[in-house]
Amino acid sequence: MSAWLLRAIVAGLFVLYAGLAVQTLRTKRSSPPRLHIDPFVALLLYRPLLERVQPMLQRQRISLALLHGGVCDRERLLGWAAESLGLSYIVLLLSGVLAVMAGNSSLFFMGIVIACCLPVLRAKELKRKVDTRRLSIVMELPELLSRLLLMVNAGENVMRALARSIEQKQGDGNPLYVELSAAMERMKRGESLSVALEEMGRRCAVPEVKLFATTLLINARRGGEAFVPALRELTRQMWDKRKAIARTLGEQASSRLAFPLAIVFLLIMVLVGAPTMLMM
Repeated sequence: MSAWLLRAIVAGLFVLYAGLAVQTLRTKRSSPPRLHIDPFVALLLYRPLLERVQPMLQRQRISLALLHGGVCDRERLLGWAAESLGLSYIVLLLSGVLAVMAGNSSLFFMGIVIACCLPVLRAKELKRKVDTRRLSIVMELPELLSRLLLMVNAGENVMRALARSIEQKQGDGNPLYVELSAAMERMKRGESLSVALEEMGRRCAVPEVKLFATTLLINARRGGEAFVPALRELTRQMWDKRKAIARTLGEQASSRLAFPLAIVFLLIMVLVGAPTMLMM
């Protein structure tokens, strides 16, 4: 790539960002502008571009909804997309500036590759957060069920036992207890048990939590005689699932260690064998 073409591209990137930043400063006066996000929100709000981009962000919309209480409005989705676009744009701009200063256009091409990879990495990070949230719920559910079963067998009322379990884990930060607390608050405000539990299952988006909510509804409809056996069976199933997940995580950790151990083994072989080869 010739030097004048590289300078023209970098100048064009600067002009485009400056125009978006000025437009953002004019329109957004209620709060301090986020210069790495808000200019690109204005760019994404351009209707022809928005119509092309929005269908491509459906998976990210679902993931953001799972992480934020089951709701992801357009503003949150565009904010996430604009932040990804802004990071890529900044990397592209900085690599262009460095390429012009060094007189080496390969730096700009390297920046293009990194800028293209950043949105993909952010999408993977978002998926990882969703998977971590789901895993933490599934791993904590057997302990909650065991405490609940113990208290119910001791003669405690189911809802009081559930409230006590939530109080014991208050401040833990686990999404399961956050959603349970929200469901209890909705019931205190007059919402029916079935609606509150259905909303909790939807917000958690974990089949095991929906099964737990169904078990609680059995207690409400049929009484304790049917509830205790159902809760005992569910507790056994959840502990079996937790053991299977722990076994899978252990196997994944072992497989991840295999490659570094192979590299270390090869380095040791080189260090041991090199002096022998040089002496021959």
